[in-house]
This record gives sequence, structure tokens and C-alpha cells, in this order.
Amino acid sequence: MVHENNHPDKRLKLFIGTLVLLLILISSSIFFFVRTQGSRERNSASSAVTATTTPKLTPTQTLTSQPLFAEYFIDNSKGWYLSDVADYTRTISDGKLMLAATNHKILVESLPSNTKFDNCILTVAFTLQQGDAQDSVGVYVRGDSNLDHDYRIDIYGDSTYAINKETLDAQNMPMETTLIPRTHSSLLAPVGRANVLRVIMKGPELVLMINDNVVNSITDLDYTRGQIALFVANGSTSEGVKASFGRVEVDSVPDVTPVP
Repeated sequence: MVHENNHPDKRLKLFIGTLVLLLILISSSIFFFVRTQGSRERNSASSAVTATTTPKLTPTQTLTSQPLFAEYFIDNSKGWYLSDVADYTRTISDGKLMLAATNHKILVESLPSNTKFDNCILTVAFTLQQGDAQDSVGVYVRGDSNLDHDYRIDIYGDSTYAINKETLDAQNMPMETTLIPRTHSSLLAPVGRANVLRVIMKGPELVLMINDNVVNSITDLDYTRGQIALFVANGSTSEGVKASFGRVEVDSVPDVTPVP
């Protein structure tokens, strides 16, 4: 008891010193917390701006426009040339155009349009229903009225494709120049399954896409515009070829494409 009552001033000073020290520690903690939060908020704001930055675009962006030609084969309102005779079949039913040939020749179905297409994007959804490695389905592009001069794209029954340039020789006989020889593509679905062929034509360049993937391209100055036609070709080794088409569309080529 004597000891406790001998130094009251010393105890008071110790208490006050401890209290001051606690206040200093608390104030320092609050200052550090506020400063840290402010730094985090600034960093967060900076990150948000970076994440939402709009990619740099060229002056004119690609805009969706009306197709130059579009067909989904709901009916024959566009006037396709249909027939069902010996060796050849051209019919529209169930939203499909069906072409079939059994005479080892080519059956051609031109787009029912008077337009001579130049720079454009051709999209064709098709299924080779029947055929072997020598049978094919495909398109003519930039062709003249008789398809004597054109580019011909074949998709064969063995998942190969080819591009040939057709013309007439000095004696007006048909002649072919191979631009892309038969090439296998794992992107092509086999006989009985659907594929989408897309051909981008701009100036002398022709780009071939299969199921939304670029597979090849050519550059040729000879043909710049012309008709578009579908076809099936019955080779020499099968009893017939048959293909269905569910969509044919021709769109304008955009002048400028967005660049990230």
C-alpha cells in the first residue's frame, strides 16, 4: 500500500505517455489506410480506361448493306430454271435447290439475275448428297454469257477442291488452265454433310473460304466481272452426282475493313 501511494505523478505521466503513443499509432494507421485506398482507386480507374479503350478504326467502318442477290429457296419466285428430265434434275423443295446428273456431264444452274457481278462476296451453303472422288459440286464466277470464259471452283467427293480458268483456244475449243490443283482440305465436311463456300472477289484477287476459314487465293487479271452459276459434275466412275443448295447470297465487298 505504501508503495502504491508514494508516486502518483509518475503513474499519471506513464498513463498519459501511453495514451499519446496509442493516438499516434491510430492516426498513422488511418493515414496509411486512406493513402492505400486512394492509390487502389486510381489504379482501378486507370485499368478500367485501358480495358474499355475502343480499337482504332480506319476512317470508314464496314456496314451491313442489302445483298446484291439472296436466295433461300422458300419458293421459285426468282425464276430458277427447273426441270426433271432424263439424266438431269433441277428441283426446289423443302427450302433446297437440288441438282442431279447421271450422264457423266456437267449440269449448270445460273443465278436468275442479269447482273454482271464484279467486286463481291459469294456465299453458298451446299451439301454433296451423292458422289465419289471424281464427282464435284461448285460455282462459276465472273463468267461470260455462255460460260466459255470464267473461273470454276470444284469441291470433290474426296474433300478436295480446285480452281481452273476456262477459256477458248484459237480454234474456239474449250481450254482449261489450272490455277489451283486439286488440294485436300480437312475443313471440308464429307459427302452427306453441309458445307459453306465463300468466294471473295476484289480486283484481280479471288480468295477462297471453306466453312469460315481462308484456304487459298489467286491473283489473275483476265476476268473482272460476269455471271455466277452453280453446278454439279458427274465424273466417269460413278452412277450419278447429287447436291443440294440451301442458301446463295452475293454481297458487296466493303471498301474499308476495321483494323484493331
